[in-house]
Amino acid sequence: MKTLHELKQQSRRKAFASVLGKSTIHPESKEYQMIVHITEVLFKYGYGVIHGGYAGGAMQAVSDTAERIIQRDSLHSYANIAIPQVQHDGLWDRVEKSTFTEASLDIFERLKAVVSGEIAVICPLGGDGTELEETIVFHENIVKMGMNKYGGYSFSMTPLIFVQTKNGTNWKKLIQEKMNILDVSVRDPQEYGWLHFVDSVESFEAVLQTL
Repeated sequence: MKTLHELKQQSRRKAFASVLGKSTIHPESKEYQMIVHITEVLFKYGYGVIHGGYAGGAMQAVSDTAERIIQRDSLHSYANIAIPQVQHDGLWDRVEKSTFTEASLDIFERLKAVVSGEIAVICPLGGDGTELEETIVFHENIVKMGMNKYGGYSFSMTPLIFVQTKNGTNWKKLIQEKMNILDVSVRDPQEYGWLHFVDSVESFEAVLQTL
């Protein structure tokens, strides 16, 4: 079985987006349909997708949409990568069409893989797992900023794009509250050029055009 790095390198995509969201989003909901359209936009701009690989919700929306586009446009199957976990197999069904990596041995190994995209897209509905995933990307960007400023490094930031709907998770409020409560030096999310909040497919595409 190929490694995640091998799949990405052989996918013929310019880069990958980690698409992260709740596994119980209903297919008829506005949030589910927005994930479908966002995935379409990602492929339009040359991205492949990385997701958690289990049936239902955000992972299903991303995988099914990616597979439809791959078949329509004769793209490489490696453009749709799923990251399973040993403990989850047997509890939840996997999506049917993704290219799977070897199952991660634990949550820590899986988290490292699932957030390894060149950009991270947070779906409009998320749970504690989604919050954990976005926190890793957020924290790693903060660390890289510090290393660039004080250590002379030149790390690139991972764009972190939160997609919001009227009845979805209020990601902007969550991020702002964390920054207000925790012991951090920055209080205004606008100071982070890699942090984006969008509320439509059009505004999502506009962000991609700047990356």
